[in-house]
Amino acid sequence: MDSSLRILWVGGDWDEFALRAGGERAVANQVLSRELTAHITDNLTAEKVRAMVKTVIDVQRPLRLEYRCDSPDEVRRFRLTIQPMKDQRALMVHDLRDALRLETPMVKWSFDPSVREVKCSMCSKIHLPSGWSDPSDLSFPHPALVRYGLCQNCVSRVDLAIGATIAGDTDEDIPAVVPKSGIMLE
Repeated sequence: MDSSLRILWVGGDWDEFALRAGGERAVANQVLSRELTAHITDNLTAEKVRAMVKTVIDVQRPLRLEYRCDSPDEVRRFRLTIQPMKDQRALMVHDLRDALRLETPMVKWSFDPSVREVKCSMCSKIHLPSGWSDPSDLSFPHPALVRYGLCQNCVSRVDLAIGATIAGDTDEDIPAVVPKSGIMLE
């Protein structure tokens, strides 16, 4: 992407992953030349993504951060690496670190900006009246409709990753919340 976060290239199995996740509107020909934040539904997450990319371009050092991107039947943990490139550009690499198949799948959820239930864009926790809870540990079904946001823990993790990048301390990942249940996929 360039410094305005315009997506210039996607690679790997981008389309396959998007289609498996029900993201027909996220295939390559739908996202290329568009600003990345146009695909982010909440302002805080968009702001933090902009800050991460800007930091990488400004200091010319990589930023690493672990995050979760679950499906109803899998808890998936990724490592995001934002790598500086020449000409005020950055490369975002999303490496699947592990996937845990859930013994009991969660309810398939959809985005609805008008609902009360918030799902964290980085750790996949759900905001409940009692606080943020891991959806794979919920004692009740995952909400069918969610809007996306960031929990305070993930806001702090992003800020730590930005600070580590500025300081030149990019050897260690900022860890994500790791689920407690499930079966490791081979």
